Amino acid sequence: MKPDGSYVGRAAPEIDIIEATVHGGVGYVSLSSQWAPFNAEYNIYNTSGQVEFFDTRDKIHYNDYVGGVWQQTTSGLAQTNQNAYELNGGQYAVYGFEYKPGYDDAYITWINDNKKAWTIYSTAMIEDPRVEISARPMSLEPMYIIANLGFSTNFVPDLDIEAMTFPGTMSVDWIRVYQPRSSINIGCDPQDHPTAAYIETYKEAYTNFELTTWAQYKQPWPKNKLSADGCN
Repeated sequence: MKPDGSYVGRAAPEIDIIEATVHGGVGYVSLSSQWAPFNAEYNIYNTSGQVEFFDTRDKIHYNDYVGGVWQQTTSGLAQTNQNAYELNGGQYAVYGFEYKPGYDDAYITWINDNKKAWTIYSTAMIEDPRVEISARPMSLEPMYIIANLGFSTNFVPDLDIEAMTFPGTMSVDWIRVYQPRSSINIGCDPQDHPTAAYIETYKEAYTNFELTTWAQYKQPWPKNKLSADGCN
């Protein structure tokens, strides 16, 4: 709830700096963002100027994977520095993204090997009357950083675990966050998306891992304006 008594919903935005994969023995990274609700057939508006690539198609192209039952995905598939792997060169490479939140003139630009790779603009995520959804903004909410190492057959279906070297190490030299001087925000409880009071009110629901539904917590399912009786 905001200080003026109004409510604002919270979502689960996700921008992926890198997710590594291999194609034809060559290392690539998926530079992606995840969205909901979904466009019809997960197809964004990409007629002219909604996305931009900064290298040749053999180095980066739009990912054929565009989503599934849980999320819609916009992803650029970029060839990496082939020497920036633990067992092949051991070099470091710079990855990152810059984004401007919101609906108007907003964007996300990804960095691969310290160079701009691709950009998606807010005009790609406008309303879609085919599925009766409105525009989705570039994340307006505070987000936290996750840096982890794992693997999945979703990315490499023919993953040859027997040929892999364990333990595997992902070395991170530094992580930096830059913000415009005029809009510094640190923390997960800003005035326009307050969070702390809600979590404190329902603290057990967030800290007791035995509770997996609101019913177990003896609370009704949270309402929204699309509920049968609205937010009342």
